[in-house]
Amino acid sequence: MGLNQNKPSRGRPKTLDREHVLDVAMASYWKEDIGNLSLNEICRRCDISKPGLYREFLNEDGLMKAVILKYHQEVLSPVQQMLSHDAPFQATLDNLILFAVSADDSQGAPKGCLLIKMREAQMHLGEATRAQIDLIQEQAVATYKKWIECSQAKGEFTVDMTPEFAATYIDAQLGHASSQLARGEDPQMVKRILMAALSILK
Repeated sequence: MGLNQNKPSRGRPKTLDREHVLDVAMASYWKEDIGNLSLNEICRRCDISKPGLYREFLNEDGLMKAVILKYHQEVLSPVQQMLSHDAPFQATLDNLILFAVSADDSQGAPKGCLLIKMREAQMHLGEATRAQIDLIQEQAVATYKKWIECSQAKGEFTVDMTPEFAATYIDAQLGHASSQLARGEDPQMVKRILMAALSILK
């Protein structure tokens, strides 16, 4: 028998389930106070070691960035697709309001928007996560602006405000509604307030 026949291969086998970790971390950050949620607790909930998590995500900042990218792809991308459709302005605005206030825990999803929540918890985030959140927000505002411009060209948006202002206003109102939902305020009241705030765009 050769001396090296039973020699183990170099490095540790990769047993970490990346998608499972991201699912658990996303649900945890979404439901709880980000500032009080330790990386050790995330590892405990995922049943993984901290070194294992570091090997996959480099650090906590890398994990949070991966989480917000997953959230953007799975939750927010459909909104951008909705705005790119050639539907009437009013119908799209109504769908945007419905989307903003219908994300609750009836199907296991927490209330509010994780992106907004993380944006409001900047002091607890790393540089890479903050940069990714800023980029996603910039893309969202740019999408709103393009939607407004297209609606103007079709004669459906006639309010006396620039597309830049309208896009920023929409983003601010959706963010405010998300914060209200995350605080546990009545979804129907939040919806009525959001509808009133966005009614100036009609």
